[in-house]
Amino acid sequence: MPYIPKSQNVIQKIMHEHFTSFEEVYDDRYAKEYGQFRLIRIKEAVQKFSDCGNYLKGIARIKCTDDTCKHEYFRPFSCKQWYLCPSCHQKRLLLLSEQLCENVLFRSPHRQFVFTIPKSLRVYFKHDRKLFSDISRLIHSLITDYYSEMKGISLKTGTVISYQSAGDILRFNSHWHALVLEGGLDKENNFHYISLKDLSDMTELFRQKVIRLLVKKKLLNHQFARNLLSWKHSGFSINNSVLLRPHDDRARENLCQYIIRHPVSLKKIEYIPAKSKVLYHTKYNEYWKENIKLFTANDFIAELTQHLPPKRKHMIRYYGLYSSRSKGKARIDGTYEKFGINGAGQGSKNDTNFDTESVESNKSSNQTWARLIQKVYEVDPMKCPKCGGQMKIIAVITDSFECKKIVGHLKKNKSPPFDIDVA
Repeated sequence: MPYIPKSQNVIQKIMHEHFTSFEEVYDDRYAKEYGQFRLIRIKEAVQKFSDCGNYLKGIARIKCTDDTCKHEYFRPFSCKQWYLCPSCHQKRLLLLSEQLCENVLFRSPHRQFVFTIPKSLRVYFKHDRKLFSDISRLIHSLITDYYSEMKGISLKTGTVISYQSAGDILRFNSHWHALVLEGGLDKENNFHYISLKDLSDMTELFRQKVIRLLVKKKLLNHQFARNLLSWKHSGFSINNSVLLRPHDDRARENLCQYIIRHPVSLKKIEYIPAKSKVLYHTKYNEYWKENIKLFTANDFIAELTQHLPPKRKHMIRYYGLYSSRSKGKARIDGTYEKFGINGAGQGSKNDTNFDTESVESNKSSNQTWARLIQKVYEVDPMKCPKCGGQMKIIAVITDSFECKKIVGHLKKNKSPPFDIDVA
């Protein structure tokens, strides 16, 4: 089947019909809970997202290179927005997964760790998004020290840590996903395998270190800190039940994508335009005693956009053996080749942090787009569906008048897009 560019999705429809009213009531209804100055960031992201896939905002003309065929189609521009646009988020997840699997992770066992904190502390992370990086460093240090103490020698391990704020039904729930190498290297680069089973001691130490950090930053007073440390059920938890085996490529890719998934699934959303309501379906939650949530359109926008990270904020961080400094050294001496990592192929500009707003060159972007479309839909958008020849981008059109003319012509010929008004 041929590749058909996406049409407007349900979140775009909600934003199109209700964002103006959301913006008008933000100061009165939402600023206190979600942040007085976040509306500027939200407006910028929503504007880009609203134009994603909109043929009237710019299109690329793609044509078959075979002169006897001359088949062509038009591709609208994408917004490249994390956390808001499900389509662009998924494409960037695939890029991240490729980077991790091919250039970062050793061909050795890994575990997925999930670190969570109690509800009483999450408010600090909602209003200070810089705190997540402090906890990320704390987690890497915790695991490294734990490994070294278990073996009785100094070990260096590798971790990839991402911060997530979205819980079930879009609730704010600060937690950290970490891909952790099961073991580490000594000074002679000998690998020592370590499997962690009982996490009770690590969980308690995690609680102490987080509370100590928040006290140091003067976010908690000493009395509240003592109360938190005295709780029998602390609210802190660590889960590492998911094992990543060295040669299970499919599982590696899936897990790499899971660590920073989109806050919401389109399959779970039902929009009711007549009532300006959004119905959110999910699995039954024992804690909340519900499997369905009814939002007003404005409340849904508020809940979704609270998970937008600050602009240019790195949400994924690489530590230890997976840091750019360690991999830079490995490129010179080939240290990591025996672990399935080819040093010569590493060293992208995003090795240490994965930028939420990174931009590729036009040629690289086009090649990446085609590869990701083929990976997601099992369709090569650069292969002609009629003759099997090679397709090529021959023009990029940004003039609004020309875009309208093209869209009008496509609609007359009953070609996509079907839902664009050119009147």
